[in-house]
Amino acid sequence: MGTSGALLALLVAFVPAQAHGTFRGTVLAVEASKGEAVVARSASASEPAATSTYRIDPRQIGAIRPGDAIVATEDETTAPATLHDVMIGRRGAALTGGPASPVREVKQSAIGDALPVADLVDQDGKPFSTARYRGRDLVVGFIYTRCRDARECPLTTAKFGQMQAMFAKRDVALLEVTLDPQYDTPAVLAKYARSYGADRARWTFATGAPDDVLNFDAAFGLNPFADPKVGLIHSETLAVIDKTGTIRDLIYTNAWSPNEIASELDAMDGVASDPFERFDLWLKRAAVAVCGDSVAGFDGILDLAVVLAIFAATGYLLWRLARAFAAGASR
Repeated sequence: MGTSGALLALLVAFVPAQAHGTFRGTVLAVEASKGEAVVARSASASEPAATSTYRIDPRQIGAIRPGDAIVATEDETTAPATLHDVMIGRRGAALTGGPASPVREVKQSAIGDALPVADLVDQDGKPFSTARYRGRDLVVGFIYTRCRDARECPLTTAKFGQMQAMFAKRDVALLEVTLDPQYDTPAVLAKYARSYGADRARWTFATGAPDDVLNFDAAFGLNPFADPKVGLIHSETLAVIDKTGTIRDLIYTNAWSPNEIASELDAMDGVASDPFERFDLWLKRAAVAVCGDSVAGFDGILDLAVVLAIFAATGYLLWRLARAFAAGASR
């Protein structure tokens, strides 16, 4: 570290947590495509420690990494709050007296990689390896049973239930892995599975040793962080795996529909697929990548058609006004 870096580290370490609207904390996760980061805020004389999602100034989002100790100015007029003037003190280390970074150092899976091999336990308490899915198409999602946001885990599981019905005559395996292995025991998952009518032969809910489960989650970019207000803060990932055990698609939004996944599987297996469903899914992912989770409910082609109709109507109105103005000016 050079002289300027050392001075900045000292500044971050000793700036009071609440001076002039600033606070100290540790970056736990960064989602650059959404312009957001999860930050564990250090306790101060007036505020307890807390973990929250923040917007980050676009000019600075690319500079921060999980594990960074930061000082930042908080703007609470936005939802979520925005952090400005982010100063990085020590790369990859927590502030003195602050929380250690729980970010797991595991290889991130990408399209074209093999499905990570993990030893897990199903809702019946039976150990299994993810290697058992070789020879079957597989859809993998991530949930936790205590999730209170109907737009997240309950919605994901409900859509898995729809896929179970859709794939009744097709050899597609469904796997949902918990993000909360210490609470989501096999007994808890079995009760949860029954509430959604899960068929054990095709739809598995997985838990296991916390390190094994959370390392598997982290391989797909999920590092859940506890927040007393909302439960677990986590991102969204859906993985589509082919019969060779190769990851063919990773979907980082919960806006997908079962019909779209069915079309993805059709295309993956070389059978006729619905191009409109696949294009619809592409539109949803593109919208979330550009605009973040604020458009997570974007309905693909339908919403695009509405937007284009509004633009067309607005353009026509402006054209008529321009013609009327030109005609009046020529008199």
